[in-house]
Amino acid sequence: MGKNRHGGQRPLTVAQQKYFLKLTFPGFRLVTERNQLRCVGRLQPTATSGRYTFELVYKVPARPNVRVIRPELRLAEGHTKLPHVFPGNELCLYMSPDWRPDQRIDQFIIPWISLWLFFYEVWLASGEWLGGGHEPDARKK
Repeated sequence: MGKNRHGGQRPLTVAQQKYFLKLTFPGFRLVTERNQLRCVGRLQPTATSGRYTFELVYKVPARPNVRVIRPELRLAEGHTKLPHVFPGNELCLYMSPDWRPDQRIDQFIIPWISLWLFFYEVWLASGEWLGGGHEPDARKK
């Protein structure tokens, strides 16, 4: 594989990402159409955590869009918005260039979803986001 404009190898195809996700997370529901992957899965960040159903939509080579679809995400006491989300409550999981389209979603994005959910639960209890990073600029997507 040759280098490309993304700074790494050629992007993995939707079919390749689906294959790896199916191997690693056989319980996830995966649908591909028109060079787009839709993944619906359930994660439980810790043994004492709730279970969260998320939807991931990925079109090569864009950033995977992830949102929690169940349960509805609540606000911590005294807060008026969720931390580390893009418009539409899409989760902000990483800062560029932490992930590239030549990397596997099952090895990077899915674990980051679980980490985001863990820090979300800490935020609900404490009112403080301890997950690091920075708030995404709502004007950029």
